[in-house]
Amino acid sequence: MTSNNSMKLLITMILTVLSGIQTIDGQMQKTLDDIRSRYGLMGLSVVRVSKGEITGIYHSGLRDLERNLPVNDSTKFRIASISKLVTTTAFMQLYDRGLFKLDDDISVYLGFKLRNPAHPEIPITFRMILSHTGSINEGSGYDRFLTATYNNVGNPPDFSQLLVPGGTYYTEDMWRKEAPGSYFTYCNANFGLAGTLIEKISGERFDRFVEEYLFRPTGITGSFTVEGVRDINNLSVLYRNEDGRWAPQADNFMGMMSSPRDFSGYITGTNAAVFSPQGGLRISAAELAGIMMLHLNDGRYDGKKIISKKSIRLMRTPQWTWNGSNGDDNHGQFRCWGLSVHITTNAPACDIVWNDRIMAGHGGDAYGLISDFYFDPASKSGFIFITNGIFNKLTTGANSSFYDFEEAVFSAIRESIADEDKIDQ
Repeated sequence: MTSNNSMKLLITMILTVLSGIQTIDGQMQKTLDDIRSRYGLMGLSVVRVSKGEITGIYHSGLRDLERNLPVNDSTKFRIASISKLVTTTAFMQLYDRGLFKLDDDISVYLGFKLRNPAHPEIPITFRMILSHTGSINEGSGYDRFLTATYNNVGNPPDFSQLLVPGGTYYTEDMWRKEAPGSYFTYCNANFGLAGTLIEKISGERFDRFVEEYLFRPTGITGSFTVEGVRDINNLSVLYRNEDGRWAPQADNFMGMMSSPRDFSGYITGTNAAVFSPQGGLRISAAELAGIMMLHLNDGRYDGKKIISKKSIRLMRTPQWTWNGSNGDDNHGQFRCWGLSVHITTNAPACDIVWNDRIMAGHGGDAYGLISDFYFDPASKSGFIFITNGIFNKLTTGANSSFYDFEEAVFSAIRESIADEDKIDQ
């Protein structure tokens, strides 16, 4: 599919959505404006999905405070950890080709032996890294490794320098004491590894592989590098409240990127963390909805098969379930995990998103941005929520382990879908 055709597909999707939400669009817009004001959000985008179709796209606030630019359909955000779900969605295309099995030892593909030093007899598998159960920890060496990676994208350190004893960035706390496969620890390093494995298996650079096989077929113009964002003027600045004022944290390019990084020397399969597969995807809410459509429609988009039904369902099949002591549950929020997919359990004061429905998806939180991407496969409903900053103090909600403003958005979307169902009847 050509770039022009991809753009036409995206525009068609957006126009179709906007034409189908006239009945309650005004009320939803008012509700989101009120939430933004009440909780001190800089800007936000929301996509609502009902019965397998996008039935609302809403925006409020600013993408760039200094230039007074509003959030709109074209606004792209650095969506943080929802990027992991997108990375794995692309990764599973290689699984569909039979190029790896979930329980294969990833050492065979990486080209170096990767083992937890406390459990050298247990292989680290694809299933483990994609479900955060491989016993890799975000130890004290990780930040130094990432700094070296981002400061030299043309020649970054190899992952063996982080995870193998004796490596330049290796620290003993990069591994947990529990055996691989037995304990859940959410860890970003898993997805630098996942991106590197995509490169090793496909022979293609991570960002180019995802663009070719996932983004183009779904009309997405987002990118895992800021240099790949075509409309840099529409990229949202990310903010935090620092000493009572809004302070830019990331992507403050003022509509122009003066010093693009040089990836020309990068050797495919060295260290795909240069592309931030764990959190660096820049994409609009409307485009991200294309990924949700894949998951709601068993791997098909606009009638075309992109990923197998088997792979899509594997991603949301529980690989780890909390038993009270077998993982870090993040204050109750993480109780069940698939392949890069958070599966809600609706336990009291836990991860309730949609009342009695079990949801699948992922959240994100970085540089002031907070994002949510959750869907219910049974009813084919769901939502995407992205804010580029919150001024108020972050407070856990009354009904779950999510923040209070997230609960407010979840409730508003849920009620609007219920109202829509009444109208249809």
